[in-house]
Amino acid sequence: MADNIVNKPSESARQPAQPAQANHTSHTNHAAAKRAAPESGRAHVAAARDSADIATRRDRQFLIGVRALPGGPASSAEQVHDTLAQMEGVEIVRRLRPKGLSFAGSVHSGVQEIIVARMEDRRAEALRLSAPLQIAIEEDARLVEGPVIFPVLLDDFRPVGSVPVVGVPCGRQDYRFRVVGADDQPVPGAGITLFGQDCVAQAVTDNSGTASLSLFAADAGPEAIRAVHIHPAADHWECFVTDPRLEANGANPVKLTPLRSSKPSGDKRMSWGLQSLGLDPQAEQWTGSGVRVGLIDSGCDNSHPLLRHITQGHDCVGQGNGTGGWVKDAIGQGTHCAGIIAGAAGVVPGVQGVAPAVELHVYRVAPAGHCSDLVEALDRCIEEQMDVVHIGVASERYSELVAQKLMEARMRGIACIVPAGDTGAGVQFPAMVPGTLCVGAVGRLGEFAERTHHALTAIPELIAPGGFFATRFSAAGPQVAVCGPGVAILSSVPGGGLAARDGTAAACAHIAGFAALILAHHPLFRGLYGGRNEQRVNALFDLIRASAQPPIADPMRVGAGLPDLRQVPALQVPSGMSGWGQFGGVAAMPTHLPGAQMALMQLRALGLF
Repeated sequence: MADNIVNKPSESARQPAQPAQANHTSHTNHAAAKRAAPESGRAHVAAARDSADIATRRDRQFLIGVRALPGGPASSAEQVHDTLAQMEGVEIVRRLRPKGLSFAGSVHSGVQEIIVARMEDRRAEALRLSAPLQIAIEEDARLVEGPVIFPVLLDDFRPVGSVPVVGVPCGRQDYRFRVVGADDQPVPGAGITLFGQDCVAQAVTDNSGTASLSLFAADAGPEAIRAVHIHPAADHWECFVTDPRLEANGANPVKLTPLRSSKPSGDKRMSWGLQSLGLDPQAEQWTGSGVRVGLIDSGCDNSHPLLRHITQGHDCVGQGNGTGGWVKDAIGQGTHCAGIIAGAAGVVPGVQGVAPAVELHVYRVAPAGHCSDLVEALDRCIEEQMDVVHIGVASERYSELVAQKLMEARMRGIACIVPAGDTGAGVQFPAMVPGTLCVGAVGRLGEFAERTHHALTAIPELIAPGGFFATRFSAAGPQVAVCGPGVAILSSVPGGGLAARDGTAAACAHIAGFAALILAHHPLFRGLYGGRNEQRVNALFDLIRASAQPPIADPMRVGAGLPDLRQVPALQVPSGMSGWGQFGGVAAMPTHLPGAQMALMQLRALGLF
């Protein structure tokens, strides 16, 4: 009989079941089998045990929590914990206790802890079947992050139906590359990806800018190479070449273009991403000061010149017991997004954050994070009273308990802004959760150097006359609320350099900074919506959508469009900024807002309320 997760199991129920199959074993069963076996048969039992250990899957992590059911019977998380602690084969990994004050009068007023436990799949399934309705049990799914560059490229540069394989010994060809930048200086740490007919090989350049890699395939010669991709760590444009002329067993030189010395569109005062949001670098008082923004991502290297003012964060990966780990960013996405949101002004010419004076808090949940780490980060955002939260990670599985935590954050006045995802398919979790603001990514022609993979992200049929284009990697669906700049975005990366990156996380970071500007400078959030509640989030999201104009005609990819600060309803703006609407420096009111809210905004804009 399956254990019940609420009722304490009986003594007989706590005993592990003795499996009939010889290959389904545990350490306890192995010991029993060894004691029972005759001396002459012990060697056979040991061999069977070792074979079974290799074949048996390791235990997985699961989340166990109490559902927020209005009017439902109350369940004690402590009782659930005590029951789990007495079950054989269940290891409690951590307890995620809610932080901050509860808010009465909602279905979430009884928010309780979530328990993370490790067990076999069959045990978890038995608990699901026996648990009452108010108990949720789900896999603690892994989080994914970053743009999916190579799968997109592989769709173009491999035969239909083939599977890229690395290291199959059916033939081998060696290639050597030397990567240099300005003045022929070596570029260390550059990733090299070689695309063959039906295989892929990768390597990273050493301090001399050199890398060697081997392509394993039946046909691995130079004529079979479909493309080569050189991806520098920082300070250079990447290089992507189709049908390259390569030398086998010889040196293949590659010279990269520095980012700063030759911008494709000439010298600019600020990035194209900030320009497209209607920002003006001369409006120095528009900095987002006084607003707290949470960055849930891969960490942040705050030794970067653009990010030295960022001093608060927490490492939520694993047990979440370290405060210093958040400054380590193994993949660079968090550091890149931190620069987009809050990069210091005046440090690097032409590069700064959308809201450089916000108080940015960093919560590291990647790489190797799980949904439990995301819950931990959201709990800390609630406790530390973030105003806006950028969530730069996703999961391939829906999590009811994470969705419940997102709703709790919204009810407490926290605006959660989430990238749609970089799979090019449907919107990923948690961007699909109602109450979050889902952001897609767009690019613009002329904003990147030639021979880069940035151009491959454009959908040719969805390029607008002004140069904006829909991206192949950005997820699409009715959940997409707005879009943001997400191709060739120049920002900070670990180690102190700059890099041009793609992704819906970069687009989301632009919108998170945009939201911070509205909260800091819009009169509605100093009056009617000054309290921390759901109405405040609703008003903020309404203003963002109301300011947006679609750069391309595909709402499934761009939602309401690209937000423009100059079009935010009833936003008082500096008199020196051009392009603003009517009412003497107040943006004109759109007609698609709810009537009562529109009337209120008009009254406030005219100083009559």
